Amino acid sequence: MDVMSPVIPRMVFILFFVFLLTCGCSSEPPLKQPTAMVTDIELTDVSLRAMTVNTTVLIDNPNPIGANLKKIVFDVYYLDDTPQYLGHGERFDVDIRENGNTSVIIPVTISNMQALSAIGTLARKGSITLRVNGSAFVDVKVIEFELPFEQSREFAAGEFEAYFPMSAIASINVTEKVDQVRDFLSGL
Repeated sequence: MDVMSPVIPRMVFILFFVFLLTCGCSSEPPLKQPTAMVTDIELTDVSLRAMTVNTTVLIDNPNPIGANLKKIVFDVYYLDDTPQYLGHGERFDVDIRENGNTSVIIPVTISNMQALSAIGTLARKGSITLRVNGSAFVDVKVIEFELPFEQSREFAAGEFEAYFPMSAIASINVTEKVDQVRDFLSGL
């Protein structure tokens, strides 16, 4: 029995050593960070009261497992020397497919005050640039990623003709009308 006792600890040590050598080896590749990008900014409804901007965000998940878009949040601005806030968009709890792309379309309705100011810039400059700036929060089972994104798009005045004639807007002093509406609303 004394002869066997040194063999058992050596066997345990050898098994433990082999386990340590192989425990870090796996056939599963490490998880890669997904990406998020704005692929489209589209005007879907424009009037003198409001406008709706559809923002399409593409989430690319290169991992062999699906993910969950916990939330996506962003703000929409128009550029008139400095960024002017138009509205906020968000979406929660979207399933993201594995090894591929998932598109998420988020509409943002912009109130009449901001819309009128933006239309004034459009009438004055002949175009308007919209900027979307935000982040997507993607949970890939064991880790969560924050994926910031930003995209701008310039719209020519002609793209608004389907919603209202630009000649009618050009003849109105939109800045004066916006000031009148602000004065009226502040008096309430």
